[in-house]
Amino acid sequence: MESEPSKNRGDLSLDSPVKFPNSFAISSEDKTTSSVQWKLIGMFLVFGLLLRFSRFLMQFPLWEDEAFLCANLISRNYFQLLEPLQYHQVSPVFFLWIQLTVVKIFGYHEFSLRMFPFLCSLASLGLYYHVAKRLLSGHALVIAIGIFTVAYPNIRYAAEAKQYSSDLLVGLIFLAIILEWWRSASSHDSIHSQHSNRWLWGLLVFTPFGLGLSYPAVFAAGAASLFSGIVILRNALAQRSLFSVKSLVPWLIWNVVLVSSFLLIMSLAARGQNESELDWMGDYWKDTFPPMSTPAELPGWLLKIHAGSLLAFPVGGEHGASSLTLISLIAGAVLIWRKQKLLAVLLFSPAMLHLIAAGLERYPYGGHVKFSMHMGAMVCLVSGLGAAWIMAEVGNRLGVPRKSMALAILYLFTIGGGSLARDIAYPYKTESDMRARAFARWFWSHAEFQGEVACVENDLGVILTPDAHTELSWAAMYRVNKEIYGPSETERRDFSQVSAE
Repeated sequence: MESEPSKNRGDLSLDSPVKFPNSFAISSEDKTTSSVQWKLIGMFLVFGLLLRFSRFLMQFPLWEDEAFLCANLISRNYFQLLEPLQYHQVSPVFFLWIQLTVVKIFGYHEFSLRMFPFLCSLASLGLYYHVAKRLLSGHALVIAIGIFTVAYPNIRYAAEAKQYSSDLLVGLIFLAIILEWWRSASSHDSIHSQHSNRWLWGLLVFTPFGLGLSYPAVFAAGAASLFSGIVILRNALAQRSLFSVKSLVPWLIWNVVLVSSFLLIMSLAARGQNESELDWMGDYWKDTFPPMSTPAELPGWLLKIHAGSLLAFPVGGEHGASSLTLISLIAGAVLIWRKQKLLAVLLFSPAMLHLIAAGLERYPYGGHVKFSMHMGAMVCLVSGLGAAWIMAEVGNRLGVPRKSMALAILYLFTIGGGSLARDIAYPYKTESDMRARAFARWFWSHAEFQGEVACVENDLGVILTPDAHTELSWAAMYRVNKEIYGPSETERRDFSQVSAE
């Protein structure tokens, strides 16, 4: 790994300007991405599109976690979605509103419920490619893009009616915008440099929407604010000016908008959702909160969490199944820290803010990869750099540098191929999901031939199970499948005139 001159090693001092770093490479020969490497990148991108389209078009039956959230879209209007949700659900209000709008336009079915997450996934793929090109080159770029394109969480949540795909996109947008601001501010082109603050104004416009679309986006926004504030301060001090007004003004206004947006969203919807579910969620996710009362257990907890589902990119899971990703992430972090410490601050600050929130027992840290989707791009970028460096070192020591890198690339294609094969063989999350949909398709399509059919609760107003809309997963599955394949809950029928004859 080529290092920068010694002047970059002290880049946390406040008396020197911060320039956008050159792309990271695992060797001096790898600083320029070759034509073969560009072809591999193109293959990964096409493969990533294939995996996402395949998963979406296979039309998996809604599984219970999707059903819990989608059941809230059956009969509620936009204002009612601000109220506490049924089935212990917590979801950003803008995501709910977008989902409801799509349902109103295209109808209530699997494709419409998953359309927005799918589009977010496609946008993430393109934006990640752009960001990766800004930071990496050569084999590091190939591996990082390969990890992102075949990562199972990115593929899975591209076709699930939940907010996790938009968490990935929003976190990536904050990262992309702040990198473009930093790059343009570091440009030797005076015109380009003068226009850099347009990116800060862009953040100001995007922030309210981003926070309303993704709860963990506040971690990415906070990291971007911290990083840009440090850069502005250092550049101002380096130029012997107390304030750099052109950058400071939009930065201050953006932070006011950031705080105001967060407080407004929390007061409108998040507080109601969180307060109604805080005790239940706190007990359910207690293992994902740091053991603050027993500090001696903290190192073991951190190792367990980071080797678990938190870092399941491209694959992984609990009980140390994400250890390879963790090792690669640490290697990549060391390489970035040596060359550009402030970039490491930018990339890892969302995770640190996330960890602080977990310490306050306000947001789970680990336990499932869905809670770390907002920093999925960072994990793929840094672990991709680290994995490429590790494979290069191993290959050089064994005298087979090309074969070691080819093995890593083949491994990633195998992961994607295995994911696709699994989806083709088993196009459902669980067998019970498939049975629930199959029953709904059969029952509601044949019910009219058997006579008049009524739903006891919806048509007759008889509540047999008071907790059905809060605790019972089968009730949510029944409701969403009935809404798709049977009469809608919103179309109540009058049975008062129906006789036994």
